[in-house]
Amino acid sequence: MAITDIEIAFDYLINQKDFMTGDNKIISITLTNTGCKHEKDLNHIITNRLFNTIKNDYRNSKEHINYVFVIEYPELISQGNYLPTNCEVHTHIVINTSLMLERIAGYIMTTLPNSVDALLEDITDRNDKSMYIGYLVKQAKNNYIFSDDSYNYKISINERKLIALNTG
Repeated sequence: MAITDIEIAFDYLINQKDFMTGDNKIISITLTNTGCKHEKDLNHIITNRLFNTIKNDYRNSKEHINYVFVIEYPELISQGNYLPTNCEVHTHIVINTSLMLERIAGYIMTTLPNSVDALLEDITDRNDKSMYIGYLVKQAKNNYIFSDDSYNYKISINERKLIALNTG
């Protein structure tokens, strides 16, 4: 079910046209060196610190941000070679937003731990962006450690209606 949730949310996200401005961007973000040892911790930080801060700052504006993210363990663990203890989790995020990429980077740097390394890429014009879903769900398809805490999403389909919100 988690994989289906992520796939549906991602499809809405990259194809979204409702109420959005002409300046929509689809941005891919990878966060590593998070300092988090568990999916639940990183999920809380991303959802409650990063995205809720952005949402609150732009509550009374026409700006928007919709997202889907997946939290993963390092590759050695996802291959089944080690147990998921005493290692840092990382995340892959895809957002559809009217905000500038530099503004998103600023929020990441001010709301997440100083140790975080962030790679942001505007994938709006990439012809292969629809294939990115395979990258997002690879760990969920390949092992047993993917849980409800491993992902989250929020997609507004218009100014008043929320299509999806994973509550874990």
